[in-house]
This record gives sequence, C-alpha cells and structure tokens, in this order.
Amino acid sequence: MVDKLNLKVWRGDISGPVLAILVTLILLAIGAVIIAYFTLFAGPAPTPVLVVKDQPIAYKQTVSGNDHAIVDVIVANIGTANVTLKGGTTGSRTTLTILSPTALADALGTKKIANLTDTAIAPGSSVTLKFNFSSKWSEFAKYRSASARLVLVDKADNTIAQFEVSIRIIGGG
Repeated sequence: MVDKLNLKVWRGDISGPVLAILVTLILLAIGAVIIAYFTLFAGPAPTPVLVVKDQPIAYKQTVSGNDHAIVDVIVANIGTANVTLKGGTTGSRTTLTILSPTALADALGTKKIANLTDTAIAPGSSVTLKFNFSSKWSEFAKYRSASARLVLVDKADNTIAQFEVSIRIIGGG
C-alpha cells in the first residue's frame, strides 16, 4: 500500500521540524553577529558631553589697585571624546552673559568673553574657566548671587552646550 501512494523516504533527508529549527538557529546566529559588530567593534560615535560641576563663584581680585570680579566655572567632560573650547576675542567663542539681577546685567553690558586660551578637556577630566570682569567688583559686591548664561563653543565654532547657572558672589551682599 505504501508503494501505491508513492511515498519515498530518502536516506539523509531532513524532516520539516528539524529544518525549521536549523533555519531559526542560523538566523539567530546572523543577528548575534550583527549586534556584536555594532556594540563591540563599531561602538557608539565618540561625543563630548560637558557639564557644569558645583556652583560657579564670583570673587574679588585686586591687580594694580583695580578690583576685578572673577567668575570661576568648573566644566567637566563626561563624554567619550576630547573637546577644545575656543577662547580668544573674535568670532564665536565661549562666553558668560550675566542675566540678573537686572541692574548688574545693565552695568556689565551684554557679554563677557572667557579669559582663556583654547582649552582642551579630555574625557573624564575637568577644567576651571575664569571669566574676568575688569574693574567691576563694585557692581558685583552689591549682590549675593547672580544668574548667567554660559555658552561653550569649540574650536570648529560649534556650540557644544548652553547652561543657565547661578553664581554665588563671595563677599557680596
């Protein structure tokens, strides 16, 4: 009766369920190779991620009889790539703009330029940016705190980050 239905069993044939299991295992292996490539070999694109550490402070520094207000801001790179912040006096650069109190902002003008040269920050490290408000301590001394906008610009003129910071004025108020 088996001969009448023409069912033949070939030696070495793979049954349907076994074939389905093998195809599934091959597809899983290919998926694992693709995931391994993107996570282990290619990895994420290196990017700098900058954060402001602690609270920025302003203090008095007297040079040649002039009382300057110095604002120190500590910036850390928690990313995976080096970044070099742009200093200087022309074009796009790292700046600190006092926003309030309004009377202090008006007395200082719109922008103060970072008192720094090009500053490299490696992943996992931090630097202190010093902003010098020349002969303006008398304006700062009236207040205990101020708010400001910090704009960090890299050497390629890209804005890396913007922060609104609260500055503690030591000796003010």
